[in-house]
Amino acid sequence: MYEHNQIEIPAAFMALYCRHGRPFETRQVIESRYEICDEIAVQVAAFCKDLQFKDELPESQVLLRCHAGLLASPGTVSEREAAWVMGRCAELLEWSLPAQWPAQAPQ
Repeated sequence: MYEHNQIEIPAAFMALYCRHGRPFETRQVIESRYEICDEIAVQVAAFCKDLQFKDELPESQVLLRCHAGLLASPGTVSEREAAWVMGRCAELLEWSLPAQWPAQAPQ
């Protein structure tokens, strides 16, 4: 059944919930996780900007620190979601991901 108000989920996020090209969670679960992760990315982007200004850090260092912070509070986001959140955050800030960016954990 088609819902008119479905959120368009980016392929990069959808890939977090697919195995062999097929989703292993319901659309409702994936949509809910996407909304949470996207909101976290927006909030983290604002924090990254403040952190960079306040501590005069390079962009790559700010992103790595914030990624570590996301992983330090288990239960909020998975490792794969944390990597996506930081990628989205970098996109929002128009920053490049660091060369030593952690690979997404296989599922």
